[in-house]
Amino acid sequence: MRMILDRRETRDLHFGGFTLVELLVVVSIICLLVSLSLPALTQAQRQAEQVHCLANQHQLMLAWFLYAPDHDDKLCDPQSWVSALETYTQTKEVFACKTQEGDMTCDSYGMSNTMGGEDRDGVKPFARLHTVSHPSARMVVVDKERLGSDCFWPLLWDANDWVWRPWSWPPGLQGMTNRHRNGCNLSFADGHGEWIHWKDDRTRRLISGLIADADEASEDNPDLEYMVRVLAGSRSVHDKSGD
Repeated sequence: MRMILDRRETRDLHFGGFTLVELLVVVSIICLLVSLSLPALTQAQRQAEQVHCLANQHQLMLAWFLYAPDHDDKLCDPQSWVSALETYTQTKEVFACKTQEGDMTCDSYGMSNTMGGEDRDGVKPFARLHTVSHPSARMVVVDKERLGSDCFWPLLWDANDWVWRPWSWPPGLQGMTNRHRNGCNLSFADGHGEWIHWKDDRTRRLISGLIADADEASEDNPDLEYMVRVLAGSRSVHDKSGD
């Protein structure tokens, strides 16, 4: 009889519930683990959005390459490139980044004025695909804000140097963005794409509208130097190095 009672006591002890202190310890540990993992999860989500956006640009670049042979090797007009390339894409969703709010059929990308555009700030654009020199260094498609012009040209030749084009002149023409981890995606005329991180905090502040004077954000700015290189390069009359 004593043995049966001992077994019952052991069974009751085995199936007993947690104490309040034990529950609080477990909950505290779970909360700590979640708080430690959230930044990593957020970073992973943002990186996934950036990769998906770059994949959109890859599809747009394929459409850009297909357009030229059908039009006597001419590059599409960057002012109307979205409508020009629609027939070469399988879905309009490739024109919209997942991070953009509102209408998902809107365009989230701009095309360099150097690719089929007009002479601007002393830079002569390419008119035909076969004339594009140094294609790995010639930017074609880039992330932009929704209100930015389809023709991407955030530069201005001012007196003796390049500066960022002010937001207000002409309205919405600049269109730069930092929606992907304080940077943006770019695709080049050889078909490759890459993500760049804005190195100068003034660039990010200019994009967000915190700097009213574009000249203030231009002096000794490595981001401006990079953008001049991939947009204007040696196509500029101000560059004496030549192609």
